[in-house]
Amino acid sequence: MRWRNAWIVMRKDLDEFKKQKLVIGSIIAMPIVLGVVLPLAMFVPMVTMVPLERPYDVDGLLQIGNLPDDASAPWTNQTVENASFNATVFNHMTLMNTHLSNCIIDSCVLENTTVMDSTIQNSSLSSSYLMNVTVIRSEGTGLDGRYILAVSSSLVFTKTKPSEIDLVLPMMFNMVLMIFIIVPATLPTIIATYSIVGEKNNRSLEPLLATPTTDGELLAGKIFSAFIPSMGSTLLAFTLGVVLLDVVLIPKVGYPLLPNITWILSMFLLAPTACLMSVLACVLVSSKVSDVRAAQQLGGFIVMPVVVLMLGVLSGFIFLSPVIICVFAGLYGCLDLGLFYFAKAIFNREKILTKWT
Repeated sequence: MRWRNAWIVMRKDLDEFKKQKLVIGSIIAMPIVLGVVLPLAMFVPMVTMVPLERPYDVDGLLQIGNLPDDASAPWTNQTVENASFNATVFNHMTLMNTHLSNCIIDSCVLENTTVMDSTIQNSSLSSSYLMNVTVIRSEGTGLDGRYILAVSSSLVFTKTKPSEIDLVLPMMFNMVLMIFIIVPATLPTIIATYSIVGEKNNRSLEPLLATPTTDGELLAGKIFSAFIPSMGSTLLAFTLGVVLLDVVLIPKVGYPLLPNITWILSMFLLAPTACLMSVLACVLVSSKVSDVRAAQQLGGFIVMPVVVLMLGVLSGFIFLSPVIICVFAGLYGCLDLGLFYFAKAIFNREKILTKWT
């Protein structure tokens, strides 16, 4: 294939495309409205309603633990590992990998210990689980648990209860990301369906088909003349959307969330393959019908593989992750390759030249 010939065909189509001011306006406006204005309309009310402060990470914070009435004599100044105790008083102990229930723990060091229905005071805790426990004048890191009353204590928990914004953001990001995938698959139905049948109706295709360009070069030029405007306008909307969403969300989360690896892979792998699939199918349809409207109507069915992905995302059945993005990009890439060779095989310039309508 001589890429110079494909480049000439593409430049010719783009020059023709520049004359369609209304089409250019719609191609630029559609991604901006769907990918920028609509997400902002979704996110701005959300971040306005969600409070700045995050909820405390332990459920039932103000419920007091049950203290044992029949605690045994205290253990002091020892190190205990891999043991279980019930209704015991510990004083100046080091407890490692132990399970304590209904105990009083004073001035101890607890590591990787489970404590239930007990009182801890003047102690140091790390990597421990607390359940229904009162903690007084103690420090702890790497903790987990529920129903804890912390009095004059500094406790750091590893598992935090997500705030409302943390729960909503992944779902909303998925929805917005699908816009940037389906838009480049939809835009070619405006451009590519006109590429052959439009020129056929305007009687401007005959000189092009009479040139020594091969079928592959002609198809490649037609494909890229629709692919470049579609992806260009999508990238513009993507950039604006990411910047504005970060501006809105940074005051709530404290750092820019976008673009993350999923969004980058979607924009540079999944969206181009979806766009190319739509372009190929639209060019194929345009070469077989004699009316622009018929080509555009048939082109609407071309985005069905992307619609299937969108329905899976909206239903919650599919969550867009880097792996899922790569899988679908690979599937769409295989479809693109098959469509190109199929279009090249059935493209018949002599038939197009002789059957004018």
